[in-house]
Amino acid sequence: MRVLFVTWAWPSHFFPCVQLGWALRAAGHEVLVASQPSLTGAITGAGLPAAEVGRDVDVGAMAGRYFSWLVRQDRPVEWEEMRRWGTGNVITYKRIAEAMLDDTLDLARHWRPDLIVFDPTTYAGPLVAARLGIPAVRHIWGMDYTCRTREFEPEALADLCGRLGIPGVETLGDITVDPCPPSLQVEAPVERLTMRFVPYNGPAVVPDWLTRPAERPRICVVESSAVTRWGGPEAALTPVALEAFADVDADVVAVGTGAVPDGPLPPRARLVDRIALHLLLPDCDLLVHQGGGGAVMTALAAGVPQLVLPRFTDHVFNGRRISEAGAGRELFAGRATAELIRAEADLLLRDGGYRATAEKLRREMAEQPSAAEVADQLAELAGRES
Repeated sequence: MRVLFVTWAWPSHFFPCVQLGWALRAAGHEVLVASQPSLTGAITGAGLPAAEVGRDVDVGAMAGRYFSWLVRQDRPVEWEEMRRWGTGNVITYKRIAEAMLDDTLDLARHWRPDLIVFDPTTYAGPLVAARLGIPAVRHIWGMDYTCRTREFEPEALADLCGRLGIPGVETLGDITVDPCPPSLQVEAPVERLTMRFVPYNGPAVVPDWLTRPAERPRICVVESSAVTRWGGPEAALTPVALEAFADVDADVVAVGTGAVPDGPLPPRARLVDRIALHLLLPDCDLLVHQGGGGAVMTALAAGVPQLVLPRFTDHVFNGRRISEAGAGRELFAGRATAELIRAEADLLLRDGGYRATAEKLRREMAEQPSAAEVADQLAELAGRES
């Protein structure tokens, strides 16, 4: 079987697909990952073959007004407000599809995959699958926020469907590979293949300090690459978090620091430009972050409580689900002072119920089918459709 993965050039959208790519190759199937040129290094660094399609686009230039608007809010933006944007909710992803579509179709015609696995915001995947009449497999990265935008996609993609000569496209695919623990997942009109989540955060080296046991509680603070890149320095989490934990008897590891505070660091704080979270979080007592899917899922897999400080709407969605489940708490970043962050973190560290719930979710994730089992199911799907 030949499997073509299609994803746009943002690593956090590609990384969740890596374990399935490995499983398919280990089972003897051919795998190829198609993406824009700037993702090639991340793909080959994961040990998978890459095919460059289309051109890179400046996502910040296209969506900058939207992201800067979100960062200025002093309260969460609710979904009903987002609905008023209509097709504007998916216009950036449509532009990415336009940049990738022709080359992806040419590649698929030449390589002749048996099925296409696609990131849910990479519309070139299901469009090409529909044009060629092969199964389309949607691979989500956690709680299914992107199913919400389906109501706008037929209108947004109508001209691309016309260009391909197809009447329409099902952007939810024929089936969805789902690594989220079922008790946290939302209802959606999709058939799901649940899969055990195995974190992949890129090539990793274990630092010396992480090989020694922590002498006190360890708090991990993670910046969102999307928030700091597109929201500007005023959206950075690290300065206010380090202020919050300056006098706390805990080791603080700040990862992906988009901005650092003026003056000296707290005595037990460590700044780390980059580290694979799956190496760090099992030795942590709390994760403080902005709600990105990769950090959420890696913390769940480690059984670590979370304090989520979101700004973007999908991050608010993630934070609320974690809070409602009892595996953490959510505090909107626009209102998050150092005093509030410290109080929330203190509660999460003192109340063992959050750790117990996070551990319960970890066990639930571990009981899901392996990527190898999902690979076999996808082979059966390709066989049924051939």
